[in-house]
This record gives sequence, C-alpha cells and structure tokens, in this order.
Amino acid sequence: MRQMNLMTLADPKWVEVLRAEAEKPKRTKQAIANELGVSRTAISLICDGKYSARMDKVSAKIAPKVMALYACKVWCPHLRADLTPDACRHHATEAMPKSDPAKLRHWVACRNCPHNPVSEKTEVKDAV
Repeated sequence: MRQMNLMTLADPKWVEVLRAEAEKPKRTKQAIANELGVSRTAISLICDGKYSARMDKVSAKIAPKVMALYACKVWCPHLRADLTPDACRHHATEAMPKSDPAKLRHWVACRNCPHNPVSEKTEVKDAV
C-alpha cells in the first residue's frame, strides 16, 4: 500500500515578515516581543514554526501589528493578504456593492474588521 504525502502549507506572509525582522542584525526577539505586546517565547515559537496554539487567534492579534511595523502593510483577514494602507482604506470606504457577491462579502467583512481604518473597533483580546 502506498503512503500519501501531505503537502505542507506555506507560512502566512506576516510570519515571513516577522522572521525577516528577527533575523536582522542587532534585533532581538525580546525587543520585537515588546513592540508587539506579546511574550518573547511566543515570538521564538512562531519564528521556529512550533507555535502550538490556534494560529487564527494569533494572526488576528499579531499579523496587523507585524505588517504595520515591519512591512508598512495592513493585514486583511478577509483576503488573507497584506495590503497597502491606501488599499485598505479604499476597501473600507467603498460604497456597498450590489451586483458582485464576492465584493459584497468583502464589503461586509470590512465593516466588521477590527483593522478597519475608519472603524472604532479595537484589537482582538486574549489572543496571545
């Protein structure tokens, strides 16, 4: 019987940005952890690919900060991609689309996004 090989998933862009920041000369994981408001252990485990907690909660709390601080980008949880701040603001301020279901889903997600630049919502609590 032949054994199936499972394809490993690529890390999200924000994890790559975090790793690149941690690998810079004279940067410590403790300094990065302080900037992001999480523990040094969490940063080490994420960078090593060994973080055992639910990554969706971690992504919700850390990804926007990582992209804003180290990549000058905004993490869009709906698109699961990084956007420029201008592109994020464009999506957040668009009028409700009435003929494209995909754009309507994005519009609804934008209204509820804690990273919406025109919203008064706050960051996700109890993530890390």
